[in-house]
Amino acid sequence: MEKILVIRYGTIGDTIFASVFYRELRASLPNVVIDILVDDIAEDVMQNCPYINKIFKIDGKYKNFLAYIALFKRYDTVYFLKNDKFFTVIAYLAGVKNRIGFDIRRNKFLTLTSAYNCDRHEIDCYLDLLRISGIPVKNDKTELWLDRINDSKVREITEAIPHKKVLIQAYSRFKQKNWLDEYWAEVISYLSNSMNTQVFFVGGNKDIQSYQKLMKNVKTELDIPPIDMCGKLSIKESMSLVKNMDLVIGIDSGVIHMAAALDVPSILLHGPTSLVRWKPRSDKCVVLSKHFSCSPCCLQPGSTKYCKNRVSDCMEYLTPDIVINALKDKFSLLQKNVT
Repeated sequence: MEKILVIRYGTIGDTIFASVFYRELRASLPNVVIDILVDDIAEDVMQNCPYINKIFKIDGKYKNFLAYIALFKRYDTVYFLKNDKFFTVIAYLAGVKNRIGFDIRRNKFLTLTSAYNCDRHEIDCYLDLLRISGIPVKNDKTELWLDRINDSKVREITEAIPHKKVLIQAYSRFKQKNWLDEYWAEVISYLSNSMNTQVFFVGGNKDIQSYQKLMKNVKTELDIPPIDMCGKLSIKESMSLVKNMDLVIGIDSGVIHMAAALDVPSILLHGPTSLVRWKPRSDKCVVLSKHFSCSPCCLQPGSTKYCKNRVSDCMEYLTPDIVINALKDKFSLLQKNVT
């Protein structure tokens, strides 16, 4: 039986984009073994994926050189959804027959390559690797797979709340993506006091102080104080939390891509990243963006542009009234769907 290994590690968003690749690969090859090699983050996201047989976790590189050689020898084909010189060399030394990846820096250890074009969506670049392998692509919608136990745990929290539920992710490790705290404060006040909405915060332990600082910008008493879930949920639990929301609002981050994959309405506050390359694949995602001539900037591979401002102009000019108007439209649609 043919055996395939797929390598894609990195952020939550990257892993969610790869869900399309796994589904389309499995649809065309229902009887082959499809395993994946990933990092901790991708392992959590992929835990319940029905399209793969086994997950292998990356544990260092050079110290486990021989172990990787032995692993790769099991496979007829390796797909590289992430350019990685170390693993392409491993596949070559292991004698893997088909080594398929992107034509980046003239990687001579690959047997079949596709162009990696930053002016194409990341998902489309992944799917190009299937197309050059003769595998048809019928659907480019992302998806996620919830864990039943974690989903039940989260629903115990959310189902007890009688209000509309809105999840906010305000922070990224890339500061240029972040919106202004005082802007968030206006939106939170509007959601709580004008829309009778329960706001949730989500993030890691490192975000707890950031949200506490944000809340100091709220000038009015809130009718419904936000619920801070930062540092309290695993990635799988965060996925379930997103699924149980009426709306997600956030910057370009993994959570906004969770919402797209789970078919949850969302509002993306977009700044310096490339919409062409990273836009969520969802008809239910409203993108709010102020385009500048310098966009996209710092997060493009090989880019020589970098915003020196504390807050990117493209985020500062995206004012709270723009977001509040989008919220009014979204809540109007949500109300129609209920009635």
